[in-house]
Amino acid sequence: MKQIFNLTQKFSSVIEDPRVVGIIKECGGKMYMSEKRWAAALEEFRASFQSRVESGNPRAQTMLKYLILTSLLSQTEVDFLGTREAKIYNQDPEIVGMTNLKHGFETNNIDQIQKILADKNINLLSDPFIATYLDDLLRTVRLNALQSVCAPYKTVKLDFLAAKMNVSIEEIRSLLSELILEEKIEAQID
Repeated sequence: MKQIFNLTQKFSSVIEDPRVVGIIKECGGKMYMSEKRWAAALEEFRASFQSRVESGNPRAQTMLKYLILTSLLSQTEVDFLGTREAKIYNQDPEIVGMTNLKHGFETNNIDQIQKILADKNINLLSDPFIATYLDDLLRTVRLNALQSVCAPYKTVKLDFLAAKMNVSIEEIRSLLSELILEEKIEAQID
């Protein structure tokens, strides 16, 4: 798939039909997501969303969901929901759910995120693509939340953090290790 996608990029100036461009960009976004290259996937999904809106394709709503998910994983500051094209979908229950998910992510509110994901009216996890990246999303949220929880303390017990984050002590150790290795917190586990 990667070879085919790279070939399509060589012909991007020739391919003008937004329906075709939307499909190609969606495939590229999914390919980059599988490689955990969030920034590259974000660009592809953005282009796919714009092409789908331009062609009036109903799949534009799905691309907007993927665009929001990818923006969370890449931790970008850009608000794609504020664009003119995205405002068309402001009242759609799944887009409202993704907006609330984004708000929970920005405020490190794991409870809100889990509540949204469990909501049967929104049913975000019925999309297998979103469900595939749920663990990555939750890990990113937990890392951000743990970083903000640890910030005011000089010392903190692992069981306190585990209770605060509602995860196991082993998961807390793993999250702390990642934050320490990425130099997001200055700490040591003892």
